[in-house]
Amino acid sequence: LLPDEGEIRILGKAAAMIDLTAGFQMNASGRQNIFLRGAMLGRSKEEMATTCDEIVDFAELGEAIDAPVGTYSSGMLMRLAFSIMVAVKPDVLFIDEILSVGDFRFRQKCLSRLREMRSQSAFVLVSHSMHNIKLFCDRAIVLHEGKVAFEGEVEEAIRTYEEMKFPEAVSQTEKRLEILKPLFHNEQVIEEVEHYWCDANGQPISEIRSGETLYLKAAFKIGHSPRNLIMGVPVWTEEGEYVTGFSTELQEERMDVTPDKNVTFLLKIPNISFNPGVYLSNFGITDGPEFLYRGENTALKVLLVRDRFWGVVTLPHSWHALAKTKELA
Repeated sequence: LLPDEGEIRILGKAAAMIDLTAGFQMNASGRQNIFLRGAMLGRSKEEMATTCDEIVDFAELGEAIDAPVGTYSSGMLMRLAFSIMVAVKPDVLFIDEILSVGDFRFRQKCLSRLREMRSQSAFVLVSHSMHNIKLFCDRAIVLHEGKVAFEGEVEEAIRTYEEMKFPEAVSQTEKRLEILKPLFHNEQVIEEVEHYWCDANGQPISEIRSGETLYLKAAFKIGHSPRNLIMGVPVWTEEGEYVTGFSTELQEERMDVTPDKNVTFLLKIPNISFNPGVYLSNFGITDGPEFLYRGENTALKVLLVRDRFWGVVTLPHSWHALAKTKELA
């Protein structure tokens, strides 16, 4: 594409991962398309011949490489396109939201190859995935309405992007309601509902340290005798990732209540294993499949107790060296 004005100078070989399948000739075989795509990238037939076997092996297409690409599934086509691109080893590589090629195992192989290429190629990555930005980029530019809104360190760029995507005035409320929905209350059946995170003394809390015991107190009054009363507390991260759920369905004891009488229940979660962060949750009550109530709990902040952690939870574990003759106990 020619620029509208000015000029573009490229020193070295450039390649783009934007629309990986553009330019494929559907009636030609996968092997023939390797040479066609190479020609589009400015590579000679001899250069592509030296890397053809490497491309075929990386794409894992086997005998299908000699079949017309029009017979390929979309996943096969993407694998072939990606394999050609990484094999030509460009000096400058433009990437646009294409890092989800194939199944999990193949994606890991692609990511590994891209990491190898970083020592010899300059990457320009366009993405809405903050994980990929953190993984690949040393510096970042945030674009807003066609203009540069920020240029600098990656972490600061991500914060700027998130703030622009979710303005502070509305972001937290809108994001929280989107994660927790639908909220519901059948006031004709259940009333005087109260629920909150608390400590061992029943005092409301909004913060806890990982490893401590967490409680949730719930009280309500039902106007009839439920046939199968179930209470549950689903939990998400503040980004909307479902973490776990605590439900009376998972224990053998039946939850019985007397109609028109206030009842109180206490959920106990010993040694909470959540990593530092803010967690959102609902308290829900059902009578079998019928929802009686689903309401929001106060956001719970888990405080840092260790310097290093991974993921959402840290489960108790230990590593031990074993003698060669010793079996696992």
